Amino acid sequence: MSTVIQIKRSTGVSAPTTSDLQQGELAYSMDASNSGAGAILYVESQNSGGAAVIQKLGGKYYTDILDGSTPTPANFKVGNGSSTGGSLQLFEDTDNGTNFVALKSPNAVTNNTTFTLPDGDGSNGQFLKTDGSGQLSFGTVVSSLSLAADSGSNDSFSTGETLTFTGGEGIDTTVSDNQITIAGEDASTTNKGLASFNSSQFTVASGAVSLNNSFLVIESEGIGSNDNDTTIPTSAAVKDYVDTNITAQDLDLAGDSGTGAIDLDSQSLTIAGTANEIETAASGQTLTVGLPNNVTIGNNLTVTGNLTVNGTQTQVNSTVVTVDDPIFVVGGDTAPGSDDNKDRGMEFRWHDGSSAKLGFFGFDDSTGKFTFIPDATDNSAIISGTKGNLDIGGLDLAGSITSVDGSAPTNGQILMGHTGNGDMQLGTITAGEGLDVTNGAGSITLSAEDATSSNKGIASFNSSEFTVSSGAVSITAIDGGSY
Repeated sequence: MSTVIQIKRSTGVSAPTTSDLQQGELAYSMDASNSGAGAILYVESQNSGGAAVIQKLGGKYYTDILDGSTPTPANFKVGNGSSTGGSLQLFEDTDNGTNFVALKSPNAVTNNTTFTLPDGDGSNGQFLKTDGSGQLSFGTVVSSLSLAADSGSNDSFSTGETLTFTGGEGIDTTVSDNQITIAGEDASTTNKGLASFNSSQFTVASGAVSLNNSFLVIESEGIGSNDNDTTIPTSAAVKDYVDTNITAQDLDLAGDSGTGAIDLDSQSLTIAGTANEIETAASGQTLTVGLPNNVTIGNNLTVTGNLTVNGTQTQVNSTVVTVDDPIFVVGGDTAPGSDDNKDRGMEFRWHDGSSAKLGFFGFDDSTGKFTFIPDATDNSAIISGTKGNLDIGGLDLAGSITSVDGSAPTNGQILMGHTGNGDMQLGTITAGEGLDVTNGAGSITLSAEDATSSNKGIASFNSSEFTVSSGAVSITAIDGGSY
């Protein structure tokens, strides 16, 4: 017979009093005459002052509200978080998924606010608006307006359309942050636009622009006698000046350091390179500036594009080398066509305090395994030497362990700590009281023995005397009575 536990109960609807129950004791008001519509589960507890109180735990009254078969109380309240306002989440059909639409309160509310919905639905396209006091009603959107201009026919514009302001030649239109800016462009030799004119150089009348005669220097006046920045010479005046003065001029030079001058009649300009850095060569009307075959850079060199070195050896004697590439490729820039039997990896030089060493960390071609050799010998990229130790924080093996301390494991062996050796070694599990151990290939079977008066073990319980569920054992039939 299964265990039966009956709590205190009442066929009525009234709640129990503290004199009816003990602390932690349950009671159920069944409201039998009303088919349990008001049935509630109670428990006696205590308040912060230690006094006994009756508290509601649930019952049919509350589950009917959760199931939707009865309405909630008149003022339904949705809780909030410690820093966020509460929200009412309305979920979609479970056939479609788990998405929801939520109505959420602000995180901070100045005053209590109640929104009252209108009676019935509005018309197609209307929107919901408030009168500022919480009363909601449906309003109609003004969706069109009339457009007129200096020319053309008036047009009706709807709010769903795009109103475009197009500038003509010399006019720009810009829209930004709900503002339309119409501006004239500056005039140029290829574009009409806005311009201002210097009154000492131009005459402007009714939009017509002309040059002032006082702004021009003619041949008879001569450029030399008009040394100013306020007039323009004619072509005849310029030719006369050049013909008179060109043979008497020098070409002045200036470099990062030092200056020079060249007599255009009698001297030539020499562009000289620097040893191991720049070479120059002149032929006819061509001057070639380039790099020599062997270049030496005395200071810093910055390459903004790609750098390709096609030699047999690249040596970097820097104390600090930084490489942005997350993957360093060794063994060639193309896939090999055959096995060259050479190892791949990184060599490093170090000193153990007595002598210099060459270490290696990489792929051993002969074993097909990754290896570390602190004192290595390199014979044409074939590395040999005694394997070293690794000090790492963790190890994630995708394969299996095939050897420990040079020996393959046997059935039932597992890795365990050895305080005497300070390392991990293979060991076996020894059976204790009430347990049997069977070692298999890749498995260990632990079997419990039957319990006896002299041996611990597993036991079964008489169903007429005990109830056992999920390992919990209880005694049958306890009745709490009624109130």
